[in-house]
Order: sequence, then structure tokens, then C-alpha cells
Amino acid sequence: MPYLTDNIFDELHESVKGDVYTDKLRRYMHSTDGSIYRVEPSCVVYPKDEEDVVNIVKFAQKYGLTVHPRGAGSGLCGSAIGKGIVIDFTKYMNRILELNLDEGYFVCEPGYRFGELEAILKDKGYFFPPDPSSGEYASFGGMFGTNASGAHSVKYGNVSDYVLDADIILSSGEKINLNEIYSKSFDELDDKFKKLYHLYTKYSDDIESAYPKVKYNVTGYNLRGLVKDNSLFLNKLFCGAEGTLGIATKLKFRIIPKPTFDGLVVAYFDDIISSAKAVQMILPMKPSGIEIMDKSLLKIAKENDEQLKDKIPDGVDNVLLIEFDSYDKDEVEMLAKNAKDLIDREGLTNSSFLAVSQEEKDKFWAIRKAAVPILYKLKGEKKILALIEDAAVPTDKLVEYFQGLYGLLEKHKIDFVIYGHIAKGLLHTRPLLNLKDPHDIDYLKILTDEVFELVNSLGGAISGEHGDGRIRSYYVSKQYPKIYPLFKTVKSILDEGNILNPEIITNSDPYQMKKFLRFGKDYRSKDLTDKLLVWEEGFVNEVEKCHGCSKCTTVTTATRMCPIYKFTRDEAAAPKAKANILRALISGAIDDKSLYESAFQYVIDHCVNCGSCERECPSNVNIPKIALEARSQYVKKYGTDITKKLLVNVELAARYTRKISPLLAKIMKPGISRKLNELFTGLAEEREFIAFDTKSLFEQVNREVGAGESSVLYFSGCYAGYIETNIGLSTIKVLEKLGFKVLVPDQHCCGLPMLTKGMVNKARKSVEKNLNKWGNLIKDVDYIVVSCSSCGLSLMKEWGYLLNNDEIHEIKNKMVHITKLINDNIEKLNFENVDKKFAYHMPCHLKVQKYANSSLELLKGKIGLDVVNLNSHCCGIAGSWGMSADNYDLSMDIGRDLAQKISKSGCESVLTDCPTCRIQIEHISDKKVLHPVEVVAECLKD
Repeated sequence: MPYLTDNIFDELHESVKGDVYTDKLRRYMHSTDGSIYRVEPSCVVYPKDEEDVVNIVKFAQKYGLTVHPRGAGSGLCGSAIGKGIVIDFTKYMNRILELNLDEGYFVCEPGYRFGELEAILKDKGYFFPPDPSSGEYASFGGMFGTNASGAHSVKYGNVSDYVLDADIILSSGEKINLNEIYSKSFDELDDKFKKLYHLYTKYSDDIESAYPKVKYNVTGYNLRGLVKDNSLFLNKLFCGAEGTLGIATKLKFRIIPKPTFDGLVVAYFDDIISSAKAVQMILPMKPSGIEIMDKSLLKIAKENDEQLKDKIPDGVDNVLLIEFDSYDKDEVEMLAKNAKDLIDREGLTNSSFLAVSQEEKDKFWAIRKAAVPILYKLKGEKKILALIEDAAVPTDKLVEYFQGLYGLLEKHKIDFVIYGHIAKGLLHTRPLLNLKDPHDIDYLKILTDEVFELVNSLGGAISGEHGDGRIRSYYVSKQYPKIYPLFKTVKSILDEGNILNPEIITNSDPYQMKKFLRFGKDYRSKDLTDKLLVWEEGFVNEVEKCHGCSKCTTVTTATRMCPIYKFTRDEAAAPKAKANILRALISGAIDDKSLYESAFQYVIDHCVNCGSCERECPSNVNIPKIALEARSQYVKKYGTDITKKLLVNVELAARYTRKISPLLAKIMKPGISRKLNELFTGLAEEREFIAFDTKSLFEQVNREVGAGESSVLYFSGCYAGYIETNIGLSTIKVLEKLGFKVLVPDQHCCGLPMLTKGMVNKARKSVEKNLNKWGNLIKDVDYIVVSCSSCGLSLMKEWGYLLNNDEIHEIKNKMVHITKLINDNIEKLNFENVDKKFAYHMPCHLKVQKYANSSLELLKGKIGLDVVNLNSHCCGIAGSWGMSADNYDLSMDIGRDLAQKISKSGCESVLTDCPTCRIQIEHISDKKVLHPVEVVAECLKD
């Protein structure tokens, strides 16, 4: 083998068109997935095409390196990590190549995501039935690698049932096509495929009888039906092989017509045995899915989510969600009614509901969708683990399986929750363990051993849909004692050098599930010294909360999540990357000085503080805050550049230049002026000069308006105070009409622009100036009203990052967005009809607040205006981030979807609560842009 040095990767750089990384941070970012493990690779590559993949594999063969294909990194078993070269397909090889509705198929690259397909197929009458819970962000390469399934697989089957073809790169660098091999006669096959053919024909009886009689089994390799019609049929061998036999570069899948109607039965049970019996009775009716959640999960859901308290009855042991679908509405209603009547008649349930309307179904599915993510928010050292969550047993053995599971977990006095696809005999059992505690680490093997013995005794499979990975590969030989040697032979035939994910499936290490833990008994962490923000619950705790599920890499508009990741698809932009590199810092995996290195800050700077990831993260990890801390530490040591200094000084500029602002606007109108401005300041020349009103809001209004018994302090923010003062005037007019006494004290910037740029001291001083100006008003007023969504987020949340005192807490409790206050007092106002069509864009900083829908509810619901909800993601400007020349192009890429939606809406004006969203919308469209309160003020009857 050639001598291995750091320089060998220069050779890979030269042969690959994509990105090749060997730096410590990038390798650490790809050292984890959705599992409990961490293995640091020697290299990370984002290939651009199939040729890149071939060159990577040949390079790995040459130097004896292992190769680990990776999709979204959402797998729970540790299959997408390894010591060699990690190939990440999500950045470049992520396209759909063909969609053919007439023939019912699509072709895609491995990094293409399930959620993207769903978005395309919406309203087209087709769907791809296997729907894993991670589907919105799971890649088809990963789903192919694990032979994934989901809640509806009881009726529709696994991914392997929909594979039509695939291009595969073998460890030799050879490309094969599954259909081409299937079309060849035995004599036309290469030697290695002849060996596979002979292996199956020689041992076909052993192979076909070796697998347990459960439909949902992804344990080991699927050798069944390897020879079909006297041809070698490899589809089901490679689908589920977890990247150990070859690397898929192009995939072709079948899609089918989507049933038009579905119905749902929700049934609560007093004991787990009754629910198991109910499932056995209903299965002959061919439901599309049956989900179960046990009492532990329901209890936690009720305690942690206000919306679920009234939806989940007290004292129940578990709930079943029983779904039927059909192309016939009457058939669905009949099936659902018959199922409900059946379990009611047998006296199995203490409460059941028939939910046929979409509103009813959404209400009950909210339990299933909201409950499981809540588990990730549990506080304390013990966390739910994806450890013994994937076994599947014959459905006629469900009662024995429940009894055995409960018995062994209670024997060890381990808390747990159970949920999952009970109709498939597949229960996701999640024990609560602390993987920093050696005692709990020992339970990894104890529990998996005992669960395997239980499952095996019942004729089940240890891996039902998530794969074997590092957790369960040891049990493959135990599951198949007779044909396990054949698995080893297949591996050696197709991967002669054993370089493709060699620690998965055919590696029978009895202690593998305890090795390479993300935490583990030797894990140590140390806090940052001299933290610059307030951390009541601890900086270390916040960083370690991220469990790597990859939801933050969602690329559709189903979630806001990270707009930068959506449009770069670079791991460094993913919110979880910030948690990963900061965990590397606090655990000592990288040196303390790394915090100040450009590669580290490159990752941190990919957070624009929109707040979406924290709101939508299952664990609610405050990624924006930990990024702010890291950025602030850097700024404290090295300072910041002129562009950032200019962008945070809007208030100062307004105070001293507003009188001459019209003149400056004329000077800055020509392109040459803006070009020079970009050269000297870094602000994008494409951006229009933003002029100030010559008279500020504070010069146009009295400091006290109205004479109501209730009083409000109006915090206008810099935009309504100095740029579009009509927003401030409209807010005050409406507040006065509502009967409030409106106080407009001296005020300064909310500090958010400074904080997002890491200028903590400057931000803190701005907050302190406001507190000093307001004095006792904070206690005396009933509300503190904002019209700017970003100012609202700052007062409600981020002032608490800078100061921790009673005034800050009182401001947080009294802060309210103007449209929420109008909604609460709407009966005091009278409106005129306005015959205009509007479109509404919800800003990121409003979406993450408690009353995110207040403006839309007011305009469309309470006033009855013609308002189109654009349902858009981030506008792309991200505060002042998109004003910079460095970020302008990406800002426009992000905003393109919003521009298209505005154009299609047919609106006369666009409404939004955010000043910088307003700037972006005016830049990307020709529509007039208003704040909702301006429209409310216009609609008021005198």
C-alpha cells in the first residue's frame, strides 16, 4: 500500500470536480449523523457527478481508504459515518432528472430529497408511498440504502418495492446498471455476477427459508429472489445494503396514483394488550396505517405542549391512530366506521373518535406529529435513544412482544416510551439513558441482547426499517446463523477490498454498539471562559442539546429552517454544523484558539439569526444564540469591518443626516455613485440608497397622545422612527382609536443589528440607554407595543441575552406586536370597505414569535380584506446581511421564490411587518409595500 501522508489528498483534489475537504472542522461536521455515534473521517467530498464518484472510489482503493456514502445524515444507526472518505451527495448531486407521470416513474440523483418530490407531485394525483418520519429532509440515496418505510408501508410496502432501476458504482470503480444486468443471460455476465448467480442457485432453499416471516425486515442482505426468470435480479440486494456493496449515483423509482380520500379513527385504550388485540382484528380490513403512542409519551406530550392538553384524555394507557384510504369517499367512511364499531363492540377501547373531515384529522394527527419531537426537549442527563427501536415481529405475536418489552425494561428499572407502526408489528421503543454514565452505557449491550432474544424467539427481525448500522450489525449473524456466511461471500464478491462501509452488516463485533459514542464515558466538556451573553441554562447544555436529526437541512418551504442552507446545501451552513463545531470546541476535540480561525468563523457566519431553526428544531436548540456567542468572541478579539459598522449605525446616521437625506439620495442615484460606495463600504451597488424622512417620527408627534385609562409605550424602531415614519404615525393613530394613552419616549436602536454582528458591548449599551430613558414607564404602562417584528424579537428575547434584571423580564412580559393588540380589542374599531387585493409575507422574526399569525388573522379574518397568504420562506435579506455585496447574489437567489409568488398573486400591494423584508420586496418586485398597520389606519372610519 502506498505510504499514507496528508499530501495524498492533493491528488484527489486534482481528479475531482467537486469539493474536497481535509480540514479538522469539516471532518468533525461529518463525524455524526442522527445516531448516538461519532466517527471522524479522514476526508469529506461533495462530488459533482458520477465521474467524481468513480475517481473517489479508485483513489480509496489505491490508498486503502474506506468509503462512506452519505445523504441527509438523518439515519439513526450510524451507517453514514466512518474513518475513511465520506461522500456527501446533498450539495451537488441532488437533482430530479426525469418525472414521467404517464408511465408513473421518476429518476433522481442520490441527494434528491423526499420532500422535494412531494412538493412537485402535490396536486398531480401521484405519490411515492414509503414515507419515513424523516421524509421531508431524507434523501432518496439514504432511503434506498436503508430500504426505508414509514407509517403507510403496512399497505404500500418499502422503498425496495418501488425501485425500477439504479446506476451503481462498485468498489473497483466499475459502473453497473441493475436493469442491464437483469437483461443479460448467464453467459453474458461478468465473473463476479456469475458467482452471485451460482451462490443463489446452490443455496436457494436455505436462503428462502432463512428469513423470518415478517414483511418488514431490513436485517442483513436480502438475497431472496436474487435470480428471477433465470436472470440476476439485484434491485432488492442493493436496496437496503447501506452502501456496503456499491454506491448509487442514479435511481429510478415507481410512483402510483394517490388515493383521493382518507379517514381516521382515534381510539384510546386502558392497556397495551387491548390495543394489540384491536390491531389484530382491524388488519384484515387493510388499513393504510395504524400508529401507536404509549402512556409515557402521551403524558410527556400533555405536560409539554399546551395545545395537546385538551386533546389527550387523562388516564389513558395508549392511543391508536387507524387510517384508511381509497379513491371512493363512501368506502373510506364505511371502513373507518366499521373499524370503530368493531373495537367498540368488543369492548377494547374506552374512547374512540371518527375523524373524516380534514380539520378533524389534522386535530388528531397533531398528537402524533407533536408528541415525538417533544421527547427531544426533555431536560436532564437522560435522553431518549434510538437503540432498540426498530424490531418487527409477526402481528399475531404483538401481545407477547408487548409483555416481553415492558417486562425487560421494567426489570432494569429503565424509563421508556413506545410509539410506532403497530400494524407492521414494528414498535419504536426508546429507553431513556445517559450516555456519559458508564452504568447506562453498559445497558446499550444488555438491552440490545435481551431485545434480540425476545424478538428472535417470536420469529421477528431485529431491524425493521432503519437498517443495521453500528447498533445492530452484530445481531445479523445471530439472526441468520445458516446464511450469514453467504452474506460475507456476497460482500467479498462485490467489494473485494472491503472498503465500502466495512463496519456495517458483515462486521460481527459484539461490543460495536458501545464504541465511538458521540459522548461516552471519556467525554469531557469545558465551558467558555468570559462568556459575553447571559446563559441561565448554560452554554454547554445548549450546544449538547443538538442530536443531529438533520431536520434543519430541510430544503422545501415546509419549514422556514435555515434559508442559507436551503440555497447553498453546504453542511457548513446547516444549523447543526454550528452545534457540531462548538461541541468540538468545548470537548477539546479542537484547540481553544480554533474559535478565532477563519474556517471556524466561516461556519458561524452562515447563521443570519433568523431564528427559524430554533423554533422548528425538535430539541429547540438555540443555534442563533450559540452562533452569536461565538461571533461575539471573535469580534471582541479582532473587531469588525467597516461594512458591518455602517449597517448597525442607522440611528446615528438618521440623527445627523436626515435633513440632507434627499440631497444624498440624488447623489447616490447614479450607478457610478453606488459602485464607488460598494468599493469603499462593501454595500452592494445593486441596492437602492435608503433615504431618511427629513422629520423623524419623534419630531412629528407629541410624547403623550390620547387619554385612555390603559397606557402603552410605543417602541417604533429605527425604520418607523426615521425612514418610513408613516408606520409610526399609523400605529399611534390606531392605538389612540383603541382608547389607549400612547407614550412615545426618547428611544434608541433595539440593538439587534449590533448583536447579530457580534458587537455585544455596543448592543448592550443601546439597551441600557433605552432603559435609562424609559425609567418608571416600564412598570407604569400596560403594554410595550412594537410595529417592527425584529424589534419585537429583540425586546421579547434578545435583550435577555444582554442583561438579566427585573426590567428586562417586565419588558418581555408586556411586549406585544401591534396587530395582536388590535386583534384583542377589535370590537372598539369600525372599518370602511377597501376594494383592493393584498398579498402578505410573514417575516422570519415574526414567525418565531408566539402570535405569528396576528397580522394575517387581523387583515383577512377580522377586517375581511382580500389578502393572499404567500406562504413564503425567508425573503433573503436577513436583516442587513443581504445589503452586503458579498451576500447580494445569494440574497437574490433566496428571494426569487417570494418574487414569483408575489407576481402570481395578482395583488396591488404587498404587506409585511418587517422593515428589511419591505426593502427586499421593493427591490425584487414592482409592487407597493406597506405595513399591515398602515392598511388598518387607512380602513378606519373617522
